[in-house]
Amino acid sequence: MKLRTFHLLLAATSLVALPAAAQYSYPPGTSPWYFGAGVGQGHFGVSGTDLTGLENAQVDDKQTTYTIRTGWRFNPYWALEIGYYDLGKYGFHGRTAGGVLDIDGEARAKSVGLSVVGFLPMRNFDLYGRLGYARSELKVNASANLVATPVNEKQKQNEATYGFGTRWNVTRSWGIFAEWMKNDKIEVDSYLIGVDVRF
Repeated sequence: MKLRTFHLLLAATSLVALPAAAQYSYPPGTSPWYFGAGVGQGHFGVSGTDLTGLENAQVDDKQTTYTIRTGWRFNPYWALEIGYYDLGKYGFHGRTAGGVLDIDGEARAKSVGLSVVGFLPMRNFDLYGRLGYARSELKVNASANLVATPVNEKQKQNEATYGFGTRWNVTRSWGIFAEWMKNDKIEVDSYLIGVDVRF
């Protein structure tokens, strides 16, 4: 029910945007379409115990993250954006009770999302926030000594995506952004810096 309500709100926002896009005239040398890419650090918020079920398990909670995205900024204050986020690969290690098995593995998170982005223009800077829908995946690979067959599990889920950031518009054609982004089920906080370029 909640997911259906979110889809209806997103559709309503898109319909409201169409008249605004038709009325807004872009300055010479600018375009409503942009492409961006960024890199940063992800913070994994899941403990080793929650991830593996082992009381003494440890997990690397900081890894490199990436994003690529493209959007349609239909007026100075609103945009629709689709983005891909590689949320990082997080290694873990644990040992079963009694120390019989040593377990090592890796958890990788990634996400594709569609967002409504709201902007607050401030001269050469924009403050912005995003809210949208994401399709996410958490893939876990693990192996243990004395066990020949590794364990591979994959979880896919629908969830909300949100974040906020700022962009310095160096010229009309490109700018530098810094952003915090998170999904509501995959426990990764991403801190990103990158470049947006207008087509």
